[in-house]
Amino acid sequence: MTPLKIASAALLAFLLAIPVAVVAQTDKKPAEDASAASQYKNLNLTRDPRAAAAGEYKLDPHHTSVTAKLAHMDLSRYTLRFDSVSGGFSYDPTSATASKLAISIDPKSVSTGDPTFDKRIAEKYFEADKYPSITFTSAVTKIVGDHVTVDGVLDFHGVKKPVSLKVVYRGFAQTRMGFSGEATFKRSDFGVGEWTPLEADEVTILVETEFVKS
Repeated sequence: MTPLKIASAALLAFLLAIPVAVVAQTDKKPAEDASAASQYKNLNLTRDPRAAAAGEYKLDPHHTSVTAKLAHMDLSRYTLRFDSVSGGFSYDPTSATASKLAISIDPKSVSTGDPTFDKRIAEKYFEADKYPSITFTSAVTKIVGDHVTVDGVLDFHGVKKPVSLKVVYRGFAQTRMGFSGEATFKRSDFGVGEWTPLEADEVTILVETEFVKS
């Protein structure tokens, strides 16, 4: 066999081996992926609120997002996110009730992706130095199935008014309870009515959160 034929045969063998090597690498999952799959199987997730553990729960900031949506010129429903959120509640599974719910948001943590705009919102509209926190509190909330309505008091911009939060109970796993929530109100009711109707008066709050038993 000539050197040219030998080289061609070697090249062909190499090219044919590539798909086998790729498949072998694809089939082998990283260790962390295998661990995640195993942990997921052992979560024992339940959507029965009476199966959740009793006690005090604290908000997990790493698995929580609070965003506000409002219309701009009726062209978009743009989003503001708050990056600093804390809170908790006390839970009694015998009656499927959460009591002493208290959530606090730092208005200076507002985030739109534009730091200059964020600072303007915090200082001009929220007056964060004068009103350093936004809070929502509720006395007692009962979980029925997976849908809950939480009636509480929103303290925003120095004004306290009742606000209802529509909540979906996502379930309990190990030491965690998960919820999704939504509320709508008029910002002018809280003394933040600048630029309406160019900037919509109606604001929708969206919450995704987990609480961990302390």
